[in-house]
Amino acid sequence: MTWARIRSFLGSLPGGGEPPVLEVTSDENGDAVIELAWDPAALMAPASYPASEALRYYSTNINFNATLIKDNGATMTLNVPAQRIQLTGGRATWVMPQNLWDAYVEETFKTLRSPSTTTFVRSIYYRVRVTPPGGSQAVLYPTDATLQNLSSVPTWLQSRISILTISGDAVAQVVPDMAAVEAMGGIALFPNLWKSVLLMFWKALPLNDPNRGSLAAIFAHPNFQSIADVNIRGKILKLWLFAGATARPRLAQLLDRQTAIGSNITTTIILKQDLRGGKTLVENLLSLLDINPHPDFVTLTSKEQLLDNVITEILDPNGQINQGSANTCSPTSIQTLLITVNPSEYVRLQLGLLSPTGATQLANGSSISIPPGIFQLFRYPNPAGQPFIVRTYAELAFQSTILKYARGGAFPAYDPSAAANAANGINTVFQASVNHGLAADETKRALDGIFNVNFTKHYIPLTSQADEQAAQPGIHTDFLSTLPAKQQQMILAMFWSQPYNFGHAVLAVRRDNGRIFFKNPQYPGSHPPAAIGTTATNPPRRYDDPSAALESIAESDLLTWIKGYWVPDVAIL
Repeated sequence: MTWARIRSFLGSLPGGGEPPVLEVTSDENGDAVIELAWDPAALMAPASYPASEALRYYSTNINFNATLIKDNGATMTLNVPAQRIQLTGGRATWVMPQNLWDAYVEETFKTLRSPSTTTFVRSIYYRVRVTPPGGSQAVLYPTDATLQNLSSVPTWLQSRISILTISGDAVAQVVPDMAAVEAMGGIALFPNLWKSVLLMFWKALPLNDPNRGSLAAIFAHPNFQSIADVNIRGKILKLWLFAGATARPRLAQLLDRQTAIGSNITTTIILKQDLRGGKTLVENLLSLLDINPHPDFVTLTSKEQLLDNVITEILDPNGQINQGSANTCSPTSIQTLLITVNPSEYVRLQLGLLSPTGATQLANGSSISIPPGIFQLFRYPNPAGQPFIVRTYAELAFQSTILKYARGGAFPAYDPSAAANAANGINTVFQASVNHGLAADETKRALDGIFNVNFTKHYIPLTSQADEQAAQPGIHTDFLSTLPAKQQQMILAMFWSQPYNFGHAVLAVRRDNGRIFFKNPQYPGSHPPAAIGTTATNPPRRYDDPSAALESIAESDLLTWIKGYWVPDVAIL
């Protein structure tokens, strides 16, 4: 056995109601032992504790019998028999015994006193030990080294379940769409689990809590209410349940956003179907809950993190895996175009790229796979000595894979036996995955494959500066007429830094009032570089909405800076 992982279905739960559910995955079957503790120190050094802290450590392979002291000073007896957890198909699901969960919740009442009468801080840390069939050595996750360095790990990446404090504010509130709640489903032994958990959230979270506010916004959203299929509405609610602390408060934006499904016809992106499987965006997002993550993901601790990862890209599709060089942004612009036109197709691809195989098929049937070692980016130094700029694994997976596919034979082949820095070594492959852009023909190959549509390239060839300058007026005129006629976003290449230098790919959005508006993938909207209305040079451009990475350039200035564009022969839908 080479790896094992454990993740909670949800990173936080309100006290009371249904207990947490954890999933164990591994590259082999075997027996798993799950350990719970108040703190990482107790996980690393298991021990028996007095009644005041009897729950500080728990393991599924022992008979747990304890007399606990409640918040009011009374005692309660807790008996939890030992449990055998067996993996089947490299996977096992464990539901915390209800009486054990109730005991942890009881302990949270002590934390509400001032001062607290417990060392418990409403977080249950967890780890797993998996022993393969016939094996004597268990694989441990997370390791002691990880637990010892939790201070350097973001809270949401830590292997722990947070117990939310209970509020009486919302107990009397009636769920606005109970039919959709009933349609949420559950797991094999608990068919109504997600209904129960969502109702607990609805009743327990304070009215001013952002998570509860986002759920109320979904219930009240006209695009949610207009969906006739109750099962689809139930899936949207399940998506909210698993979206995670970062994406959940913004989830109603998925209902706000529209995408084209025909001439002058749009729909909310949540219902957009992918290009190969015919599944909607909400269905593909939920499918992320069913995949085993790639084993190189050493920091994934809960199911919500993959969803949060991909939703982050959908809501803010710009960003970069390049090192700030403009000529490496072509895969980023292609990602932005795909998410803008068909986010469901983007998620369908992620289902394969983020899985253990790291492989899937493009809409045109071409097989693609992630570059070797790409998710182990912490192992490979940046030649410039600066950190790699990566927001999400989803961004890294898509952009590096498309770069590998589009470059074809120009992308270095990997030989596992080669030295790391050899021409076919792992570090050479990694550097090629993050430090290269796409040439004009390579960009066309990527677009053709992703959308299963032929794209025509209009591009100034790299000859002499005089020839390039002479070709610009025709390219410029054609582009100005093509962009509004197509009524869709298009990949546009401009010279950057100075005319007739290297090119930079952006996503042209529209022609309006003598200006071309475009999204610049060199930065994500979550980290805008300048204030609205300020300007930049080389090329001369204006920051119109940095939070959406939206900039614009005057049509007259574009004549000097345009390098080319790619246009589909038919609409991409």
